[in-house]
Amino acid sequence: MKQFFLWAMLAGVLQSNAQVRAIPDFSFKRMDNGAAITGKQVPAGKKTLFVFFDTECPHCMMAITEFNEQHKQLDNISIYLITKDPKAEVMGFLNNFGPQLIAKKNCTLLSDTQNQFIGKFLPRKYPSIFLFAANRQLLMYTDEEKEIPVILNKIKS
Repeated sequence: MKQFFLWAMLAGVLQSNAQVRAIPDFSFKRMDNGAAITGKQVPAGKKTLFVFFDTECPHCMMAITEFNEQHKQLDNISIYLITKDPKAEVMGFLNNFGPQLIAKKNCTLLSDTQNQFIGKFLPRKYPSIFLFAANRQLLMYTDEEKEIPVILNKIKS
């Protein structure tokens, strides 16, 4: 019986560390106007990209730069850039590494003021990139900027 209990506990821990399978319920604040955005407000019927980043992360700089360079491939999806960093730092970072990206009408910059992202999406590290299908189910998760071409291919398909 003890072995079963230990196995059940281990299975629960391993399952809790699995990536999210669908867009979870959340509430983040828009950086442009402070309005709340919830998971229910993410448009259905098209792919959605979430990028969780930190302004001091070198891998985040490379990821945002890559998405910026490939911004035309992101025209037909919803894009959410999420960070816990202060707005002034974020704007300097994005103006430097992602000016084309943040200029897109389908790109929304969100602040995780209530520290929800990690608990809701279960990322492993920065940057964490989640691509969801039109049905809101996870297509791909990565925390490696070198896998951005794979994400871009999944966006096209």
